[in-house]
Amino acid sequence: MKESQVSVLVGDGVVTLKREGTRRVVVAGVLGRIERDGVELLCLDRLVHEAHEWTFVGWNVSGAVTTLLSRAIPTAVVTAV
Repeated sequence: MKESQVSVLVGDGVVTLKREGTRRVVVAGVLGRIERDGVELLCLDRLVHEAHEWTFVGWNVSGAVTTLLSRAIPTAVVTAV
């Protein structure tokens, strides 16, 4: 499945989504946030993805009543000098 060109910006208690090719911005509240086993999961207060969308830029998308966004938590890479 092709990744949808939707950029995701996570703010303080909100997520802003911007679809490529449109000026429209969607803002949703974050109901909960979990970090476990190297995965970050955000539960939004409403459904913001469409039925054919499985991924946004950098995020996996799921949910039937509300949107769940998940991604691997980036780990810092330390290089030896």
